[in-house]
Amino acid sequence: MIVDFILVTALFGIGILLVNILVGLLNKGKHTKSLIFLTIGELVLLGGFLYAALPSKNLSSILWYNLWGAFVACLLAAFVLGLGQGVEKARAHFAPNTTRKQAVPVTGGKLGNVGKIFGGICTLMVLLFLVSKISSITAIDEVYDSLPLKTEEKAEVLTSTKETPIAIAPDMAKRKMLQKFSVIPNSNMFTLDGITAQTIDGEYVYVATVEYTGFFKWLKLGEVPGYFKISATDINAQPEFVKEPLIYTPSAYFGKDAARRIYAAFPGYASYGKINLEIDEEGIPHYVQTLYKEYGVSGLMHYDEFKTAVLNAQTGDVKLYDNAKAPAFVDAPLTSAAANSMNEFFGRYSQGWWNQFIFGAKKDVKIPTDNGIYASGQITPMLSKDGQLNYFTDFTSGDDDQDSALGYSLIDARTGQITYYRDPEVGIMDSDGAISIASKIYPEKKWQAEMPVLYNIDGVPTWIVSLMDTKGIFKEYVYINAVDNDIVVDAENAQSALDAYRIELATKGSNNQSSGASELTEKTGTVERVVILPGSNATVISFLLAKDSTVYSVNSNNSPFAIFMKEGDQVTFKAALTEDTTVATIQDLTIQGLATKD
Repeated sequence: MIVDFILVTALFGIGILLVNILVGLLNKGKHTKSLIFLTIGELVLLGGFLYAALPSKNLSSILWYNLWGAFVACLLAAFVLGLGQGVEKARAHFAPNTTRKQAVPVTGGKLGNVGKIFGGICTLMVLLFLVSKISSITAIDEVYDSLPLKTEEKAEVLTSTKETPIAIAPDMAKRKMLQKFSVIPNSNMFTLDGITAQTIDGEYVYVATVEYTGFFKWLKLGEVPGYFKISATDINAQPEFVKEPLIYTPSAYFGKDAARRIYAAFPGYASYGKINLEIDEEGIPHYVQTLYKEYGVSGLMHYDEFKTAVLNAQTGDVKLYDNAKAPAFVDAPLTSAAANSMNEFFGRYSQGWWNQFIFGAKKDVKIPTDNGIYASGQITPMLSKDGQLNYFTDFTSGDDDQDSALGYSLIDARTGQITYYRDPEVGIMDSDGAISIASKIYPEKKWQAEMPVLYNIDGVPTWIVSLMDTKGIFKEYVYINAVDNDIVVDAENAQSALDAYRIELATKGSNNQSSGASELTEKTGTVERVVILPGSNATVISFLLAKDSTVYSVNSNNSPFAIFMKEGDQVTFKAALTEDTTVATIQDLTIQGLATKD
């Protein structure tokens, strides 16, 4: 890594080298030794600064640091030359008369050349500032076009919580890990790091490493003994401490610092966001960092050209991949900070740069909410039924008087594909409103609502919110109809809440139907039990089929002839079903022998 940082220092120190070489040439070799020592000292200080600060390695940052380095080097060179000339004058003044007569007069004119170099540097700094500001505006449309974006009206249907796992808030996972902290050897020398969501052996889990609490702890131990793992969906799960040593970690020092090792390995790329912990198929820990190249000197990035650096935390081996070609065990080659940047840019610049200001009318400007768990609260991880990790964010107008969401996005954590969901015919409540409703279910208990995520349940946009007590212990899931927030159901586990919510949807007379026929299964059977439940808005008919434990429900508004159903009837209908479905709403009901109309 020392060689890597020397190369990085050389990249940021070009300005220093050029100034000192130019000054030496203009002085025709005078004070060469002083300039050499000065240059070495400046580069050493620069290298120390780079190691401590890890500044961005995008093009504009490299140019700015080189110009500032040249600026300072020019001042120091002028000081050294002036000091040298002063020494020469002093020697000439105090020399014996005979020597003084023979002394060569000191011209002192070369400081004027240094002044010209200084003026040129200042001019370049002004030009770079102007070019950066102008290009940051003119590049907006092209950078926006680099967003891998598609739009949909409805998200994938949540049929069961087994097929699409519903995660608990990570605060509970963190609390359980802290309660098990004593299982770590020398636990007083470590602290729990941030939690990341991923899949390991097909299970949706949270993982967290432990980190040194200081320099001397690292110096004494030399390695972190392992990491924690816990189910992200099982509220009764207990954390497991996996004893796999991590030699390269973010809290280590010098050559074992994971962040600095990745930083130095690829001088041509800038890093974005914090590094994430990912576990491979053998349980070996790795650190993952999103890298990018800047669009010119605009300060912007091409959103379809991210790279992923993967560091083996045991061997220190670091490799660079295209996002989509990262190893299969890496669930999130695109870190949450990069995904958040994509959301910010998408929401702000869909109509160009000028539109974001009040004089541009702010047409179609969307602001991400801050109710998530990653990226300062603007991102929430979600697992799809295909096992792909996505980042969820909903958008609002920014008007405090409005609780309506302008839509929401899912970003594929592997490919960076943004899918923006917006049904122009249906207005939905935003996550702020969902949190407000969930928090008021049991006001006397002072439970806190966290981690709101939006799903499509039987065609109905639905917020799912976790309720946590004041100690960070999970208590219940809350399902809230995002269109009609009078429909609110809570339960201690996700599937029970889903079943109760479906019954509530049917009872309240929702006319929404599942989003696509391809998601429905046609079912035929004999009615064994039937119950008719009159409601204020509609009558709900619930029934059981012979040799089938699923409770099927249908609303009389959708199927008027259902009120005439009786035991022994042969029926055919369609429903969204999986192996663990216990309650299902149906549509396209046909009762054999009973005349019906579509």
